[in-house]
Amino acid sequence: MTPVLYALGHFCTKHRWVVVIAWVIIAAGLLFGSKSLGWNTSNNLTLPGTGSQDATNLLNDRWPDAANGSIPVVLGAPGGNLISDSQYTDAINETVSNYESDSGVLSVVSPLGTTTQSQSLNSKDGQISVISVTIKDSPSDLTVDEGNHLVNLAGPAKQAGLTVGVGGYVGNAVSNPNVDFSVIVGIVAAIIILLFTFGTLVSMGLPMLTALIGLVAGISGVYLLGQIVDVPTIGPTLAIMIGLGVGIDYALFMVSRHRQHVGMGLDYREAASRATATAGGAVVFAGSTVILALLCLAVVKVQILSAMGYSAAVAVLFAMLSALTLMPALLAIAGKGLDRFAMPFISIEKQEKTAESPGWTAWGKAMVRFRIPAVILSLIALAALAYPIHQLYLGQQDNGSFPTNTQARIAYDLLDEGFGVGANAGFLIAVAIDSTDASTVQTQLGDLTTALAAASGVASASPASVDSDNNAATITVTPTTGPSSEATSTLVTDLRATTIPDATKGTSLTAYVGGQTASYVDLATLIGDRLILTIIVVVVLGFLLMTMAFRAIGLALISSLMNLLTVAAAFGVTTAVFEVGRGTSLIGLDGTIPVVSYVPLMMFAVLFGLSMDYNVFLMSAVREKWLEKKDPQAAIIEGLASTGKIVSAAALIMTAVFLAFVLNGNPIVKQFGVGTAVAIIIYATLVRCVLLPALVSLCGKGTWYMPHWLDRILPNISIEGDQYFEQLAAKGAAK
Repeated sequence: MTPVLYALGHFCTKHRWVVVIAWVIIAAGLLFGSKSLGWNTSNNLTLPGTGSQDATNLLNDRWPDAANGSIPVVLGAPGGNLISDSQYTDAINETVSNYESDSGVLSVVSPLGTTTQSQSLNSKDGQISVISVTIKDSPSDLTVDEGNHLVNLAGPAKQAGLTVGVGGYVGNAVSNPNVDFSVIVGIVAAIIILLFTFGTLVSMGLPMLTALIGLVAGISGVYLLGQIVDVPTIGPTLAIMIGLGVGIDYALFMVSRHRQHVGMGLDYREAASRATATAGGAVVFAGSTVILALLCLAVVKVQILSAMGYSAAVAVLFAMLSALTLMPALLAIAGKGLDRFAMPFISIEKQEKTAESPGWTAWGKAMVRFRIPAVILSLIALAALAYPIHQLYLGQQDNGSFPTNTQARIAYDLLDEGFGVGANAGFLIAVAIDSTDASTVQTQLGDLTTALAAASGVASASPASVDSDNNAATITVTPTTGPSSEATSTLVTDLRATTIPDATKGTSLTAYVGGQTASYVDLATLIGDRLILTIIVVVVLGFLLMTMAFRAIGLALISSLMNLLTVAAAFGVTTAVFEVGRGTSLIGLDGTIPVVSYVPLMMFAVLFGLSMDYNVFLMSAVREKWLEKKDPQAAIIEGLASTGKIVSAAALIMTAVFLAFVLNGNPIVKQFGVGTAVAIIIYATLVRCVLLPALVSLCGKGTWYMPHWLDRILPNISIEGDQYFEQLAAKGAAK
């Protein structure tokens, strides 16, 4: 790989302006192309083989207009007034008329009507009502602009002084918080860290420029991917978070190695080419590992999770490519000006032949000397951090944790206040009717409704609505608990296992529990069933890659163990924060919320890949020293000393970027931000600085053990480029 990367670096430095212009054109072209086609995302949840999907399929086949359920436009009267007061009725009727006349609306039920269905849309105290709206667009077809249009149709009610909140998937579509502020905070933090690391504006600016151009291209690629697959709304946000972090880190490692080569006396173009061949090898390996871990999410066979993995993988791919090609071109252009515009209050890091730090050397020696207590104490600390995992409950997003000014939250709070917490967790029971005897069907539907209403945990069950062809019906079941409650999940299981089979046995009816709440219950079940398999696949692939790269089975085992311990500790902290409630107010939440079912698996893929990144950059330096001296203790001390400062800076940047996204109003983004930031902090401090050097020292030469038979059959993807240049120099000297 080294000769190929060296040739790539040489090409990029020789044709530096062509490369820079090409990247600008590519990024601009992808941005323009994706924007022209539309930056559309979809929260459509497709779960083949589940009860909720069976319900959706049944309605799509027999009653398509009812397949997506209805959208609640929730109205709240202020100051103890009643919705039926004359000052509001005209505005409500005008709002209903707006929806009825809109081409995107299929049907509307007004709370001011006299039918049983209309009356059920009013709270008992008469202060909160719902306009039930059925629209044409499914969750996968609805755009943000269309969602905002539907919200604006309720303008007359709002102008009359009513509080208006549009819920359902329309509310979710328009309530996704903007990520601009988080991105800005992350960039500012990265700029400050880079300035303190390198001390000059130019050496700070080049990694930032490289990362941002790669990020623009990557996110544009994610939106283009959305033209092929349903990319969830949160997908681009996670891609931005991960792409920005790794993009800056990869470029940072390139600049650091370039400066070392310049300090060795190489000219700037050659130094940049060699940085591509050496640090670039680690970038390729690390980036490929992250991408592979993200692609392994497809093992779960859940479309929403696979799409999130694809999205993040696209962002990482462009971050890696920009570091390998754009970075050396910019370094060649900068030349001697890399250290221009020094900060007066920061000392410039000297370009020396070695990057070893006396402080890190002393720390490494201490860990080697006290390796047994270091291993024991660090394992105890990691176990303590991971302990809350036993309380982990995989639930679903609750709109009650959204910012209070969003449509989803306003609708949630009004429904909770007027109709009880279960109103936000309703199930849509889809019923297939296989009888032409209307009287018999009516009786059977009545019996089913009665059975559903009588089930433990059910607050109410609406009368069945039957389609005009009399071959399908729907019943809305309202539980006594909210969507994020474990009791609600249990109720879904009970209805499917006993209530519905008992009520439909011997009838012409076939019924399935569907709706958004049931879909997320099914999603949690699917992920729980396949979680262990996915973890095993990712860990085994990571182990094989580390073994092939470092030719040391002991090192690969240690690295895999470190990664698993880091992820476990991060899961424990995430559980403690969000489900136990340790510090929720500090991150902008009103109270505890469950960890969303797909967050742990997505976090695992991301964190396993990212922690492998730092392992690669650290252990490649350690292996170089091992091959040079064959002294395991000296290798870990010198490897830690030579990478200490730059890996710390990279970890600080990644942590700052991830923490910036905790400021985002979306609770799922907060969970990713907290979990990933905590994992990086744990790895960069407790694992990298204590456990890893102590354990490698304790294992001694066993760390570098490699069976001969395995060495022969595994391909060699060595990433140490310095050996390649040493061999070239030796051949040149021999001639």
